[in-house]
Amino acid sequence: MLSAFKAFAFVLFIVSIVNAQNLSREQKIQKIQELNGQIKILEKDILLPDAKDLEKAREENFSVVRILPREKYDHKLTVQGGGSYYSFTNKSHNYQDTAQIGLEQSNLKVGFAGADYGLIADLGETSFADISKDTLEVSFLSNYKPLINEPEIRLEQRKTHEYKTDAVIYKRSLPAVVGHVYVLRAISFDEADVLVTLKIYRKDTDGSLIIFWRFIEQFEMPRIERDKPIAVIQQNSETENEVSNFIAARAIQTALAQKDLDNVLVEAMINEITLRGTVPKGKLAEAVRIAAETAKRKIENQLAEQ
Repeated sequence: MLSAFKAFAFVLFIVSIVNAQNLSREQKIQKIQELNGQIKILEKDILLPDAKDLEKAREENFSVVRILPREKYDHKLTVQGGGSYYSFTNKSHNYQDTAQIGLEQSNLKVGFAGADYGLIADLGETSFADISKDTLEVSFLSNYKPLINEPEIRLEQRKTHEYKTDAVIYKRSLPAVVGHVYVLRAISFDEADVLVTLKIYRKDTDGSLIIFWRFIEQFEMPRIERDKPIAVIQQNSETENEVSNFIAARAIQTALAQKDLDNVLVEAMINEITLRGTVPKGKLAEAVRIAAETAKRKIENQLAEQ
């Protein structure tokens, strides 16, 4: 699929060079805009599910989306994230349009930038018809109340690596298994809060996934309280280490924001800082340096340049 896109883009490039030799500067600018428009149209076709997928989803009364593997398509398409993210709310693959699910290294992911977070559970080869708010894995997510105080939110983000309840373990990243059904809660502050059930219908030859999905519930937009004193959080933290880690993470994100590096998720442990998210091209080394100088801890870099 991508090879066909590259071939088309290459042909457009060659033709444009041949035809542009005698054009004025203004005409060349117009030609670039025309070619970019053609590429974007082709990208939309690449992101669409096949006709049979659309027909099958309609028969079962579900929405359907194709998500591309980030490691294969990121920086190769003009859409930010390379089609590896999707917003159920905005029906968009653009990372900036309230990304609520992602595909990377054969894993489904939720919670990508800033204070946003989420939880996923794998229900196995369950029938969509059997899923309701009374389903065990769904019930907890349906009744879950997002935290609104930023320090508490940062601590909650850490727990989403493996979020244990009495009966279910949720995660923010799970293996994507064809035929399996998942339930997902994606909390995007000041944007959206959704509970979705989805099924991986099939995997295409390029590694992209065809996903059937539907909303279970859409909640009130969550807001963040940023001014509550840290002392209040100290009284509620499980350990003093968690408070120390929060302070370190907050300091790093403040320092990064001053350099317009706003899409970095910072996770602080006692001896290590993990950086996730994205930074502009050429800014990765600067982001790592800022984090190291601010926290004076070992840096685990999982950032990607965009």
